[in-house]
Amino acid sequence: MSLHQLIYLSKASRQLDSVDFLKLLKVARENNVNLRVTGSLFYNGGWFLQVLEGDLPIIQDLYRKIENDDRHMQAKVLYLEPANNRTFSRWTMNMINLDEEHDSKYHVLRDLLDAAVKGNMIDGLSAPVKLLKVFSDDNLFGIR
Repeated sequence: MSLHQLIYLSKASRQLDSVDFLKLLKVARENNVNLRVTGSLFYNGGWFLQVLEGDLPIIQDLYRKIENDDRHMQAKVLYLEPANNRTFSRWTMNMINLDEEHDSKYHVLRDLLDAAVKGNMIDGLSAPVKLLKVFSDDNLFGIR
């Protein structure tokens, strides 16, 4: 088995509140620890962008479950590549709800998610590649 990173984008099928997010995070962390999956979930303006890191068959299976989850619509894989290292090695699942984060440092993530939704490039990179670069280059968000 080899380490891979999968990044997908999906539209929330309904408005989620903080209780929904806490439940989602709790279940993801419990499941992912046993599967040796790490990653981060970003939410902004009704859109999810998630990074899953782990063995290829495992993260592909998780993505299939997400595609069938009624909280998600229009799910699509934006990035699926082998990786030498985990970008989110300390997190069985991290989550940042950008609708609730008002610190200016989060504007970078909002811009990334917006670019992913629109299919735009940022600094000549696709949004998923730029996202991994942001978290690899510095620890601005303290979640590595």
